Parts: sequence; C-alpha cells; structure tokens
Amino acid sequence: MNTPAPAAAQTLRANPEYRRWLVGDLCLDLGTGIGVFAFPLITLMVTGSLGATGMVGLVQGLGMLVGMIPGGLLADLCERRRLRLLAGMTGMLVQAVLIAVLAAGWGSLMTLAALAFADRLRAALFGSASNAMLKQIVPPALLPRAFAVNEGREAAVEMGSGPLGGALLGISLLCPPLTQLLGNLGSVLATLAMRGSYPPRLEDAPRSRVRDDLRDAVVWTLSQRIRRQLLAVAVAVNLGVNGLLLTVLLDLASEGVPAERIGLLNTALAASILLGAIAAPRLVDRVPTGTLAIAPILLAVAVGALIPFAPGMIWIAAAYAVMGVGLAPLNAATQGFFMHLTPVAMQGRINALMGLISLGLMPLAPVLAGWGLELVGPLPTMLLFAGITALGALAAVRGPDLRRVPVAAQWESYAREQGIATEE
Repeated sequence: MNTPAPAAAQTLRANPEYRRWLVGDLCLDLGTGIGVFAFPLITLMVTGSLGATGMVGLVQGLGMLVGMIPGGLLADLCERRRLRLLAGMTGMLVQAVLIAVLAAGWGSLMTLAALAFADRLRAALFGSASNAMLKQIVPPALLPRAFAVNEGREAAVEMGSGPLGGALLGISLLCPPLTQLLGNLGSVLATLAMRGSYPPRLEDAPRSRVRDDLRDAVVWTLSQRIRRQLLAVAVAVNLGVNGLLLTVLLDLASEGVPAERIGLLNTALAASILLGAIAAPRLVDRVPTGTLAIAPILLAVAVGALIPFAPGMIWIAAAYAVMGVGLAPLNAATQGFFMHLTPVAMQGRINALMGLISLGLMPLAPVLAGWGLELVGPLPTMLLFAGITALGALAAVRGPDLRRVPVAAQWESYAREQGIATEE
C-alpha cells in the first residue's frame, strides 16, 4: 500500500502530497459551490415554476444516491488517483453540455433534470475516491486536523460562492456552469501533479467478488451500534436542515429578492462555519467527540424553530450564523473518528454506504420545499423541516453510544474497549 506522506511529517504543511490533494479539492469545491448555489435559481428562471425546480432537485439527488454504492465499490477496487481524474474530466464534460444547452435555449425541464442527474451520478461514481485516499496521504494522528482544514476550506469557499454565484448569474446564465467547469479543470491539473499511487489494497491481496465486498461492508457497518445511531441522526438532520435552507432560498427567490442578496445568507452561514473550523482542531483534542456531535445538533434544532418567524433577512442571516458555528467541529470529530476506525481497503465502500443511508432522504428536500411553498406556503413548510431536525436530535440524545465517545487522543483505546477496533 502506497503511503507517500513520510512518517516524520508531523504537520499537514510538511506533507507536499497533501497540499496537492488539497489544492485539487479547493478548485473543485469553488466551482461546485458556485454551480450548486446557482443551479436551482437557473432552473427557476428557465421553467418559472417552484414545483418544477423541486422536481429537478429530486432527480439531481437521485443521481447522487444511485451512484454512491457503485462509487464506493470502485474506490475500493480501482487506483484512486485515476478515479479522481475521471471525476474532474467527466465534470468538465457535463458542464460543457449544460453551457451549450443554455446558450442554445434548449433548457427544458426534462433537459435540465437529465443533466442534473448525470452530474450527480458521475460525481458519486468517481468522487468518493478523493476522500477515500486521504487516510493514505495523512498519518492517523493528523486525520482530525485534516478534516478540520476541510471544513474550514469548504466554509471559506461557501462564503464567496453565494455572492459570487449570484453576481455571475446576474451577468449571464452561462457564467456559473462555466466556473464549475474551470473548477473541475483545476482539480484535474492538481491531481496530475500528485506523485503517489493509491491502490486500495495490497498488491498480493486476493481478488474478491463485488457481491462479497458489498456484503462485508453492510455487515461491518451494521454490526456497530454507534454507527447505526449516527446514521439515524444523520438521516433526519440532513433532510431537516437542508430542506429548511432550501425553502428559505426558494421563498426569497419567488418574492423577487436578487440572487446577490440571497447569496449573502450563504456567506453568513459559511463565515460561522469557518469560525468553527478554526477552533475545531483544538476542540477535537480537548472536548469529547460525543459532546461535539450532539451539542451542534441541539443548537440547529433551536435555531431552526426560530427561522420561520424571523422578521427579515438580517435576522435570518443571524440565525444562519448561530446554526453554522458548530458544524465544523461536529464533522471534524465524527468523520475523523469513523475514518480512524475504518480500514484503508474499506474506506470507499463504508463511506458510500454511510453516505447513501445518511443522505437517503435528502432528494425529498427540494420537492417538499417546492411543493410545500406552492401548496401551503413558507411557514408550514419551514416548520415541517424544523420538526424533522428535532427528530434527529432526539435520536442523538437518547442513545448512549454517541455520548460516550471520548477526545481524539483516546479513540484507539476506546475502540478496543468497545470491540470496534480493526486491524489494517
């Protein structure tokens, strides 16, 4: 198994391969952030229907779900750097087709839905390899810090992607997909600069059947009670929070609020996530992981219940800022913990399986938001999503397993005590 990072590299900055990996992900995140923000607004502008926009979002989410498990299996069967190259190149292709469709005036509901499905499908098929190779690049002791850096990077990108996406959309419908195309190009160039090879298994490892690989991943995941608890939490929280944010976006857009102003809400959310990401490395080292996982969810429930009654955009922005501050520590702690437990050879399958389950209901978010706004209005729709988030919080506090997870330095001993440690 190739592990390019030298054992002496005790900081992420001292690891040149990690820096190349990070630059590629940064380019991809920047382009994707702008594209993801703008695409529902592009769909609304082209179709003129909130319901149609929600349907396209549903199809887009289904593309992601369909590709997750095959993508995880690919990441555990194929050299991961090549898969990351394929992710960037196919992303460029899909965005080039979208640009051509919009320029020619062929942006029908069916065409946009097909392109949305294709884009999320190819991202799920090839994109999971990027995170799967992280454990091969970064020493285990630095994984929590690496995830904290990822959270900060994504938050910094999000701060700019909303206003920039809105500004680009004001210039032309073609600008956001063009920016996403360039982001994929940057990812391809950075991946080509990487020096390592990242096979998921040892060269002399026996070949296995896809069916057996998938069965092993399912059995291994569901055998751990703490993973089952976290998955139950994630299903509800992902649907509730994302549905609430999308409802706010579509409601403001339907009322004629300029895209640039709507993008500022994303900036407020991202700024608070960035603040949390700066604090995340120290928090992961000093605060029990269970606390870092549960406290932000409870905060999201409280804020989510208040957003439907916010009197204006300034108050919504303030609520977003409060909600976002705990997300980076939550993700850094939980993702670092579970990646630490997962063998290198199973990273793709386990990540895909957990992603499929935790995001399984998310395609319902856009369709519930679009139909809810048209049928019952913003207040009941937002309260629905706030209630779903509360169900996730209930699952978090009722189970004892998540609460007991200690600080990062004690993960290994805790895993052995609980019988969930694995041999590489």
